[in-house]
Amino acid sequence: MTHFKAELNRTQFWVLMAMILAFIGLKWNSMHLPYFWDEAWVYMPAIRTMAEQGPSIMPGSIDADLYTGHPLLFYFMASSWIKLWGYSNFVAHSLPVLISITLLISMYFINLQWSKSANQALLASMLLAIQPNFLTQSSFLLIEVWLGLLFLWSFYFYFNKNWIGFGISITLALWSKESAFCLLPAFGLIALIERWINNTTSKEMWARIAGIFTLFLIGFSFFLIQKSKLGWYFFPRHANWITLADFKWKMEVAFTSYFVSDARSFIYAAFILSIVVAYFMGLRLNMQQRLIVAGSFIFAFGFMVFASINFFSSRYLLGAHTLLLSSVALVLFSIPNKIYQITLLFVLPVFGLNNIDNSRKLNNFSDVDLSFEYLVQAELDMVRYLEEKKYPEKIHAPFLMLVNLTNHHSGFVKQGFTNISGDILSETNTYFIKVPNEPDPVFDSLQIALNLQLEHRTSCKQAWVELYKKPTQ
Repeated sequence: MTHFKAELNRTQFWVLMAMILAFIGLKWNSMHLPYFWDEAWVYMPAIRTMAEQGPSIMPGSIDADLYTGHPLLFYFMASSWIKLWGYSNFVAHSLPVLISITLLISMYFINLQWSKSANQALLASMLLAIQPNFLTQSSFLLIEVWLGLLFLWSFYFYFNKNWIGFGISITLALWSKESAFCLLPAFGLIALIERWINNTTSKEMWARIAGIFTLFLIGFSFFLIQKSKLGWYFFPRHANWITLADFKWKMEVAFTSYFVSDARSFIYAAFILSIVVAYFMGLRLNMQQRLIVAGSFIFAFGFMVFASINFFSSRYLLGAHTLLLSSVALVLFSIPNKIYQITLLFVLPVFGLNNIDNSRKLNNFSDVDLSFEYLVQAELDMVRYLEEKKYPEKIHAPFLMLVNLTNHHSGFVKQGFTNISGDILSETNTYFIKVPNEPDPVFDSLQIALNLQLEHRTSCKQAWVELYKKPTQ
């Protein structure tokens, strides 16, 4: 029997390795492409500048306008990586891909420890691997996958009572982005729940709360130094965006992003159904597993609240998915029927491939949709066309496309164009670029008023970029 279990575990491990190879194959092309959206105009300029000036985690080590006051650990890692291995698009994208592979393996390893089931561990990794938002961001030089990795390990170390590992993972997260501070009240509540259910002593509870407060001070040290050096704790522009004005709307979008988008409604419907079935069958997760599930949802809720009082983007929410999907896998496998469990493992890849295919076919080109790759290719083809034609006249481009054309850190150009205009109403504009992810009603009006003529169009699958010309008088 032991030999059979060992063989079974080996089988699941090799399925995991095959899944990772498939993941690399899926991402291979995008690793060679230029940067997209926040990569191009926020992260990469800061990372390249830091690489050239010298990697550092200290506030003010590069112009604060580049890193917008965020903790600098991820910038330090990425700048060290490209400084060591080179500045090519492929090298830069290989860092987040390696982090993503580490996350998939961590999902398997940690869930194996939590459930003692190789099937459940494999299911947890599969659940993450079929998420279009994860697959999209897995090659972006952005911070969310890195945070998801740290959040997962912080829960693992906490429930293993490995306080050194817990302290390191929390500190790394806090020195990476402000949203990681949501971990601290979540773990504080978990400590209180453990005491309430008599899982710990009063002394243990207060020791954990004291440790959490100490980690807060360590994490906040970055902002104390920033205040000392630059005169403010948080980047002034970002601080002005903290508001409750759109809280309800943002919470609704966050809820949809977590539990509905990309067919996740089916996953969480199965999650709820499994809870009901397990209840009537008299089945229960053990106490640690129940605390992991409860803690994951507590953290996700706090993460949603944090996102909803700040500048909001759906991609910010990715970090908590690792914990939520681990909780889903734990509950789905609380029903100990082998046929049912094996069926889940066979059905999920079919569901996932359909999910991935749908995301690739979207006419929406965001940083959580796999269709982004086609738009980047269409934009790159337009840039090459403009480089070939060398138009001397002014060319208007919407903001993100303007960055692609003028900032060599964007990965599109070796030397930025000098005739690109950001003012769509300037009378000196002769050409106008139109892209589907930056709709502009002003352009739509000008297109009719000025009788703009299509000069050139590039396309890749359903993505396109168009260049229009003002008729000569």
